[in-house]
Amino acid sequence: MDLLDKYVELFNALSDELRLKILLYLYVNGERCVCDIGDFFDISQSGISYHLKILCDASIIKKRKVAVWNYYSLNQDNSSYSIISGICKNINKTS
Repeated sequence: MDLLDKYVELFNALSDELRLKILLYLYVNGERCVCDIGDFFDISQSGISYHLKILCDASIIKKRKVAVWNYYSLNQDNSSYSIISGICKNINKTS
């Protein structure tokens, strides 16, 4: 995958309002279980998992598995983290 493809994947992942809300939720609350994220947004686990997979595939968030539970957090090792945290910081200021 070349650099252009990575940017396309990044911007595609960021183009959905719910996914931006998920990023803001993780930015404010830190690592959270998939069940907590789904409960917060009142979305089924399968529904929220779809969006989390897109964010994971773009390396925007990372997943940590503990037994049968998946925990998600912002991926601070990704080169796009400064962009993501800047977006979340600006959204959080206006909320």
